[in-house]
Amino acid sequence: MNKITISLGGKDFDIKLEGDFALKFEADFKAQFHEKSTIDPKELLYAYVGKCYDTFMLEQEITKLLQKVEGI
Repeated sequence: MNKITISLGGKDFDIKLEGDFALKFEADFKAQFHEKSTIDPKELLYAYVGKCYDTFMLEQEITKLLQKVEGI
């Protein structure tokens, strides 16, 4: 189990994650926030919106692929 501490708005939050997801999350988080130890809430909000958009686009692509497969 990996414990990641995030400082947000002057407060520390501990997040416990396991397995491959923990490794992926930590790497993505460091890349997104340039390995900063303290994050501004506005930065976190923008990152969340960006991830929501990425998810939306992936869902759109999956839907298109599913329609192609069903048409075969």
